[in-house]
Amino acid sequence: MKKHYFLLLLVLPLLVQAQTVEFESTLTADLSGYTGVPEFAGLGEYEIFLDTDNGVLDKPIILIDGFDPGDTRTISGLYGLLDFNGSQGDQNLGDLVRAEGFDVVVLNFPSYFRLSDNTLLNIDDATDTNADTIIDEADYPGSTLVNGGADFIERNSMLLVDLINTLNADKVGDEDLVIIGPSMGGLISRFALNYMENNSQDHETRLWISFDAPHLGANVPLGFQHQFNFLGFGLGEDLNIVALQGVVDGLLKSPAAKQLLVDHFESHLLSGSDVEFDPTKLLPEAHPYRNVFLNNIGGYPQNTRNVSMINGSGIGSPYQSIANTPVTPGFAALNLQNLPLPDVPPLSDVTATININLTPATADGEQVISKLLVQGFFIFPITLIDVEVEAQAPSFSDGVDAASGGLFNLGGFTEGLGGNPLIDSFLTSLLLDKFSFIPSVSGMALEITNDEIDWYHDINLGTPGSSGDTTNTTPFVNWYMPDDNENHVQLTEQNVAFALSEIMPETLSNVEFENFATLKIEKNPIDNELTILSNKVVNNATISLIDITGKIVYQSIQTLDRRLTLPLYLDSGMYILNIETQYNFKYRTKVIVK
Repeated sequence: MKKHYFLLLLVLPLLVQAQTVEFESTLTADLSGYTGVPEFAGLGEYEIFLDTDNGVLDKPIILIDGFDPGDTRTISGLYGLLDFNGSQGDQNLGDLVRAEGFDVVVLNFPSYFRLSDNTLLNIDDATDTNADTIIDEADYPGSTLVNGGADFIERNSMLLVDLINTLNADKVGDEDLVIIGPSMGGLISRFALNYMENNSQDHETRLWISFDAPHLGANVPLGFQHQFNFLGFGLGEDLNIVALQGVVDGLLKSPAAKQLLVDHFESHLLSGSDVEFDPTKLLPEAHPYRNVFLNNIGGYPQNTRNVSMINGSGIGSPYQSIANTPVTPGFAALNLQNLPLPDVPPLSDVTATININLTPATADGEQVISKLLVQGFFIFPITLIDVEVEAQAPSFSDGVDAASGGLFNLGGFTEGLGGNPLIDSFLTSLLLDKFSFIPSVSGMALEITNDEIDWYHDINLGTPGSSGDTTNTTPFVNWYMPDDNENHVQLTEQNVAFALSEIMPETLSNVEFENFATLKIEKNPIDNELTILSNKVVNNATISLIDITGKIVYQSIQTLDRRLTLPLYLDSGMYILNIETQYNFKYRTKVIVK
């Protein structure tokens, strides 16, 4: 693996500064299923944040960047995404695990040029050779600009394989890795771990955390896809909103978006047109890249503990509109009247009326999801554009747009477009500021048959690890699902507590207690009460709960008699439950309070 060190590792007494390492993969992903796509090894970069205990790389946790067109997140920005706010104030998951002796390794996928001689050049090291104030392919004739944060998942996965091998070779001791894959990073890590297992490579990974990852696909409402594409390219040279062209080309048309979206606008285009939809294509249709990717990725790692955290509701709660009303299939997301557009001589007073609706319920049949009417005035009103797009939901599920899921902020599409007044008017008129990006059933990777996904399926997985009835099949052995829909890859005190309970090795009771009695927590996570099950009577047991700061927040002496329920009113988070008998037998385990 070829490496380039940008920051020298500074070693001072008891202090180690992180380093940024750029590397070219030693592996070339097989992209032969994608017609006409060149195959080459990719470029990545990582930084190691050593623990704050001994400062030795011995317990690595890898955090992988997700979908990031244009590489807008730096490595420090990725580390900052581990921030959360809880009962202890502002905290950071990375800081918490480093204080416990773990090392955090952040993997980023930068934008880079593949030059005419097939070498790779990080865009951060590129020069504006033609002095046009833009760094692009024109500065390096014969080059190709690779948008690493939205590149083919397979190519980025090979970079992770190299990083895993590097860390396993460089780490001190034999501690196995922990891998956290947020968003698309969950698919990159799934692919990489599968690849290593299928090629008899030991990834030495004990825990894989999939964090709101789109295992069954991601979603961007088709009505918005149509509008962004048509407003960017379909109005005509004098009216096109040029600022939106980058959103379409860099985001919606990126390889990763084509691999992930369950409904992609390019599959609905009329043959020979870049903007007009085929009126006969009413059902959701993915880009052809998606089927190729699904064939490539395979199943799930077999030699790891696989757990999932999602941000979509686990009980089917709808998400809310700007007016705090439940979002339902067919919801009117935008009703914009008389949006001023530049005049087109000899026409004046050119305006646009724009309507966007979410995909409908199955029972509602064909419904309008996008409408655009552009009119001008020359002696009398003249219609320039009148476009109406319809869609319908499949028979097995209402339209995905209104399903529970991790939420994407619509402003993320137009962030950094320079305050374009037309875009600002568009955004301020929205009745919906977020949409379901990673449906809950996708994040949990529920098993499906005949490719028929009910996006509104009642998720009822039972208690993780229990022998109770389970109405679904998932590849994950443990999971965290909130009751309310949250922003995509948002960390909260509750899901951080879940992550910590998985990352920290299980605190075991002593052997004497295991021989003395068998205890079990009836439900974990808990709400306002803790129920302890015992296979025998245990008299005068001291029960205490300790928070992550080491503070005792509950203590009492109880008799454990088969079933003991304790009312608790604790802040959300992770706690250590200690039970000690009068004979000094000790039982310890983790408890999560929702």
